[in-house]
Amino acid sequence: MQDPTGPDRTGHAGCRLLEDARPLLATAQALCRRVQRAAHEAVLARLEEQEREIAAQAEATRGRIAELTAQLEEFDQAAEEVRITRKTLLALPDPSPPTPPAAKPPDHPAYRQIMAVFAAADAPLRARAVCEAMDLEIAPSNVNNVRLKLKRLVERGILIEPEQGLFTQPRP
Repeated sequence: MQDPTGPDRTGHAGCRLLEDARPLLATAQALCRRVQRAAHEAVLARLEEQEREIAAQAEATRGRIAELTAQLEEFDQAAEEVRITRKTLLALPDPSPPTPPAAKPPDHPAYRQIMAVFAAADAPLRARAVCEAMDLEIAPSNVNNVRLKLKRLVERGILIEPEQGLFTQPRP
C-alpha cells in the first residue's frame, strides 16, 4: 500500500489526499446546495403566505372603502337635501304672526254695561268710577265685584291696566 501523504503519480506530496477528498467535497457541495434549496423554498413559501395575507387584507380594505364610499354618498345626498330645504325656506316670505281672534267680553249684561262705560270714557277709569257711571250704589261689595270683572276683561285682552287699579281700552 502506498503512503497517502506520499508523492502521487506526479510526484507531489499530499496530492493523494486531495484526490481522495474530492468525492467528499462534491458530496458536501451537493448537501450544501440541497440545504440552500430547502432554505430558499422555505423563504419562498413564507413569501407566498405573506402575499396571500396581504392580498386578503387589500381585498377587505377595498370592501371597507366601498362601504365608506356609499356612506359618503348618502351624507352628500343628505347635505344637498338640507341645503335645498334651507334655500327654499329662505325664499319663502316671512310669515305674519297669526292674528288672535277678537276678544269678546262674556255674554252678561254687567259686562255689556262696563264696555258701554269705557266706550264713552275719554280717560282711564277706576272701579269706583265705573260703579258711578253704571249708577250702582258705591258699596264695597259693588266696587269689588266691578273690580273683579275689570280684571277678567284685562285677562282676556279686552281692557288694559296701565297702572294698578286704573283700567282703559287698548288703543290701536
